[in-house]
Amino acid sequence: MWIPYDIRAALKVESSRDSISLSRADARMREFLVGFFLRNPVAQIWELDLFVPEDLHLPQIGDQAEGGAGPVRISLHGNQGGKLAEILCRLSAPSAEEALARAHAAIKPRILRYLMETGRGMAIAGWRIADLTHDARWRCTPFRPSALQLDLASLAPVAPDLVPIVTLFQRARNATDAASRLMAGFAVLHAAATGHAALARSGAASLRVSEEMLIHSGAINAPEDLQGIGLADLVGLLRPHHDRLFTAEGVLAPLADDLAAQKLLSQLANLADLVAHRLIVAETRARNHAAPSLVGPEGVGV
Repeated sequence: MWIPYDIRAALKVESSRDSISLSRADARMREFLVGFFLRNPVAQIWELDLFVPEDLHLPQIGDQAEGGAGPVRISLHGNQGGKLAEILCRLSAPSAEEALARAHAAIKPRILRYLMETGRGMAIAGWRIADLTHDARWRCTPFRPSALQLDLASLAPVAPDLVPIVTLFQRARNATDAASRLMAGFAVLHAAATGHAALARSGAASLRVSEEMLIHSGAINAPEDLQGIGLADLVGLLRPHHDRLFTAEGVLAPLADDLAAQKLLSQLANLADLVAHRLIVAETRARNHAAPSLVGPEGVGV
């Protein structure tokens, strides 16, 4: 079963409904605490290769001239092994979303500086937000799915002509960033839309983007009207976002740094990734004329 891997999803509520409602209704500037969990993207461990023997408070960022928002107070926190595992930001904002955006803008350049100084891989694994006035809390961390049981003995290897296509999908699934996922997923969609022989029985001509696809990928919140469009239209809609990843000379371009732009990119990348999977599965099913057994941990079909 395909699952979205990107963490830029809706915030998960971790406090009472009343506290969340009070926070949502309050438009005043007030104090928030935003924590960013950090990870090593190579080892997939929720810590960085940086020692922080004790909590470290950094100089304040910003001042009262910044639209009345006040400073962002940043502190670094290590885990039990003394390695940097979380960055906390204390700041004023009128909403949880604005607090997250301000905090993210404050810490992103710092993480890039640490990466530059060390040459080590560094990424944000997730975040948590607390409205200290209303005791409202949210969290956004990667979804950890349960393991699946396949009838492995019945599954033949991928056909040789499909290997390049499935390898592209593998790159999308294994990507640690939305841009790479979009590039790989888009390549599969483009191949299907332009009549690649390996996807001749994938149903590309009749494919339509469904509400279920949009909900599953998170693209239901994208500003584009995606529901019901066909594959060719989807490729056309995704192409500007794909091409924006490259300069006119064909080299990788710097990505937009703000969280909203990153979230949109991740939603579209997830959708491209999901549709690529549907096309490949449909092609394989059409060739085999039968679906392999795919059951969940309790023996229930998924």
